[in-house]
Amino acid sequence: MKVNTTVLVFKKEITDMFRDRKTIIMSVLLPILLLPLLSLLLGTFNSSQNKIKQSVKTAVVDKGQSSFGEFLKSQKNIKIVKSGDIKKDIKDGKILVAVTIPKDFDEKLKSDLNTKLTLSYDDSSADADTATEVINAYVQAYSKQIVASRLSKKNINPDILTPINIVKDEMQKGDGKSAFLVTMLIPMLLMLYGATSTIAPSVDLGAGEKERGTLEPLLTTKASRMSILWGKLMAISTMGIIMSLASLLGVYLTMKQKNGMFGDGKGINLDTATFILIIIIPILTTVVFGAIELAISIYARSFKEAQTYLSPITIIAMVLVYAVMMKDAKSIETFYFNIPITNATCLMKEFLVGIHNYTHIAMTFGWMVVYIVGALLLARYMFSREEVIFRS
Repeated sequence: MKVNTTVLVFKKEITDMFRDRKTIIMSVLLPILLLPLLSLLLGTFNSSQNKIKQSVKTAVVDKGQSSFGEFLKSQKNIKIVKSGDIKKDIKDGKILVAVTIPKDFDEKLKSDLNTKLTLSYDDSSADADTATEVINAYVQAYSKQIVASRLSKKNINPDILTPINIVKDEMQKGDGKSAFLVTMLIPMLLMLYGATSTIAPSVDLGAGEKERGTLEPLLTTKASRMSILWGKLMAISTMGIIMSLASLLGVYLTMKQKNGMFGDGKGINLDTATFILIIIIPILTTVVFGAIELAISIYARSFKEAQTYLSPITIIAMVLVYAVMMKDAKSIETFYFNIPITNATCLMKEFLVGIHNYTHIAMTFGWMVVYIVGALLLARYMFSREEVIFRS
């Protein structure tokens, strides 16, 4: 294999790829914009939910002028709406929740009896669910006042109901939910891009060239088959690496968004060392899948046949990534680090929360070396067989 020839093949293939606008859009722009746009949409939804909590459109049907009715009306975020037809107004969204208080509500409470009130809402509406949660919170708060009053009448300290008080001592300040989202989404996206971003260029540079009739002329040049193979593989891997880097840039932009899905980014270990470790993993994954997919593409007779062979790879990658998507990074069992793709996903999760388990690192990178060697040998084997190259 001649290095200069390999570089020439690489330059030729990568130039051809970037001539296609769809390649630029799918490989660069989409990974950069996907997560920030998703974060923006979620932020808009959360903002909408907060607005609902600040102004809950409520109808109060108080048949006995109860104290709870007055308590509810005195809350700043409760917007009382008069209604002539509660069911219709709830259906039309004019009212999010209606509270019906029975006539004997106060009398039963004064007699130390239990009573009921009715909440009417549309359970198919997310806004109505949010409004109902607010009303439920006020009902619980009022109920606690009643319980405290009853206990005081009997000279019983209300604190008897809470014998244990919890004092929170947070080891790491920050938004835990945001940290969990980061450890869930970053490994998932990077691994999926690493596994699937090489499919299109592999199909084009293998079966695509066979179908267009451009592979045979390339083989008649002075370039050896191995030089052509390595050049193509370098081009395919480069596209996958670009896509992974673009995805990571999208994550960074999302973390910088005000009121984004990742909050303030606290609790996430994304320093320079961690960044380098995290980006190495999808790069190695890209090389593995690029070699396997190129070998399969060379074996296929046509573009469509190659797509048929390679489409299950996306499903397999998704299953292996989703299997540990919800796993807590601090409690991942060792056997997960022996499963392809899953082990790399788990290792990235640990890196993001500052865990550097050398056993897990050695296991994952050890398997990565095995995968790379196996994939390259497969690609080399396929490229060296005449019956595969000229299979039609």
